[in-house]
Amino acid sequence: MGTTVLVAGLDATGQAAVLGLLREAERIFSRFTADSDTSRVNAAAGRPTRVSPLFTAALAEACAHQAASGGLFDPFLAADLVRLGYDRDFAAVRSVPAAPAAPPRPAGGGAPPRVRIDHGVPEVALSPGLAVDLGGFVKGWAVQRAAGERMRAGAPRGLIDAGGDIAAWRGPGGAPWRIGVEHPLDTAPAGVLALPPVAAVATSSVVRRGWRDTAGARLHHIVDPRTGAPADSDCLQATVLAADLAAAEVYATCLVLLGTGDGPAWLAGRDPAAAWITVDRDGRVRRSADLDLHHEGAARP
Repeated sequence: MGTTVLVAGLDATGQAAVLGLLREAERIFSRFTADSDTSRVNAAAGRPTRVSPLFTAALAEACAHQAASGGLFDPFLAADLVRLGYDRDFAAVRSVPAAPAAPPRPAGGGAPPRVRIDHGVPEVALSPGLAVDLGGFVKGWAVQRAAGERMRAGAPRGLIDAGGDIAAWRGPGGAPWRIGVEHPLDTAPAGVLALPPVAAVATSSVVRRGWRDTAGARLHHIVDPRTGAPADSDCLQATVLAADLAAAEVYATCLVLLGTGDGPAWLAGRDPAAAWITVDRDGRVRRSADLDLHHEGAARP
């Protein structure tokens, strides 16, 4: 996953279970290993491919978010990422050749991709030419799954943080987990969150995973499915607090795509209970009115 993982509040058994699930998710979903389910499905040229039950579960949930967002969230952007030069583990991505223009998008987004998911076998078949990349979505999905397993196992309190994507829980009356939200342009945080008893926090940013091509253009990994190009709104970073981490991942990505003007209204229509923080290109921090955000004198007005 190209990230670091912090596990807090769990005993050694719980920690091992969390890390084991996340390592299994990396093995199944990586685009950068030839024998992963993702790579095998993408190489199958439309043929049905046997996969892990984890793969069918995650892909089905991603497709549901794609439909609910009207295609704004798209788990089938692997070909665009490869075209832009993100065709290997990010640690190895440096200056890449200038990317060719994105293929034309059908007006209105066109018909949704054809995907057949058989949970019983389990197997997946994509329409020819389609390639899946669950990216940050599956990181959040896997962390949420790990947190759910620990809660069902009776762990009264815990926090799992995979590169800033966080699932946390605590018992009634327990002290809240407090987390800082990094500011992409400042050394001081954009704010501090005191988390509710069961919480998920996801952040999408165009700053963290960026690179340049040989023509000097700056590229990043959040691709706008409407254009096939890197997102170009005024939003550099979006953080979403919600009840489910996979959903928070989707919401944060869509806020970056839509920008600080249209994004909040879109999110209010999708999930009125979700709270958010955005940082624009000028470094200005905005937040939803219902966010339990405690400034420490660091966030800009």
